Amino acid sequence: MRERSVTATRAARHRVPGRLVAGGASAVLVASVAMVVGLFAAGSEPQDNNLGIGGPSLFVSWLLPFFRLMSTMATVGCAGALLAAVVLLRTDGGPLGVQGRRAVRDASNSAIVWAVAAFGGAIITAAVLLDTPVDLLRLKLDDALGVPEVKALLITGILVVALAIGIRRVQTSSAAGLGVLVAIAALVPPALTTYPRNESYVVLAGAALVIHVIAATTWVGGLAGLVRYGRASRHGLPMVLERFNQVAFSSSIAVLVSGLISAAGRLAAKGGGFGSALDVLTSDAYGGLLLAKTVAFVVLIIAGWYHRRHVTNRLDPNSNAFWQLVGGELVVMAIAIGLSVALAQTA
Repeated sequence: MRERSVTATRAARHRVPGRLVAGGASAVLVASVAMVVGLFAAGSEPQDNNLGIGGPSLFVSWLLPFFRLMSTMATVGCAGALLAAVVLLRTDGGPLGVQGRRAVRDASNSAIVWAVAAFGGAIITAAVLLDTPVDLLRLKLDDALGVPEVKALLITGILVVALAIGIRRVQTSSAAGLGVLVAIAALVPPALTTYPRNESYVVLAGAALVIHVIAATTWVGGLAGLVRYGRASRHGLPMVLERFNQVAFSSSIAVLVSGLISAAGRLAAKGGGFGSALDVLTSDAYGGLLLAKTVAFVVLIIAGWYHRRHVTNRLDPNSNAFWQLVGGELVVMAIAIGLSVALAQTA
């Protein structure tokens, strides 16, 4: 009997990674479709070089938004796993449990993907901004290293490689907490290079964007961590869900406020001042994408409120209805991520 139980447990452990891979692949697919639709809707899709000389190919140009998407999805996976180890499965600085150790390994794996996307994105960004084929970038290495966006991605890549190595075998939640700080630091450089100009509204929008990126990553990653580790530990699910609700509430408020400030700054930057922000919002393709992304996040905030108000108090760990609702939230989040990448490409 005991042997049969052990066998069943091992089989269940093998099923969970399979479901995780399938769920992750589905999220990437949904986000990719949303990104491509958003790019074409805004007229910001990469264009072929009609002259046929110089510059990166159309394929390479398309790699830029896909590397951004890959980086964002990996960031969410890494953040969700770290958040699970440090907050959702918190042990007050003590040794990590089985799920906690699994979470830090998942975070390390996600960080490896994040690093690959950051370094790959740096190469493609240099090729696009310098209008140079990838195989000739070696001739413009100094110019490439002088591009702020490229330097930011390289810094992020180096930090994330250190993160992937450093957290691989940590055994305590306090050590995993150091990984959270490194992950936050890795998020900052690309966000700071989004607004290169020095107008006051651009500086304000850039600062708000840093907060927006960190809060959104925490929120989306936390929900992904809830699905990954809360579902694998049904008996501890109510406690994990309660902790996630606390994180989600504060993160959603930060996302909303910082997003509004950042959006106002972006619109002002495109229109030449705050006075023309509303005109840009209603007449520019960027404004349309911004509204679509805002709607997605409002839906998520409402869904989160519904969760806290109606679902948590009568949670049935064995019910599929709860997980279907969470899965629906993840789909909307994937759409929002795809639109965010399209928005960055359009700005």
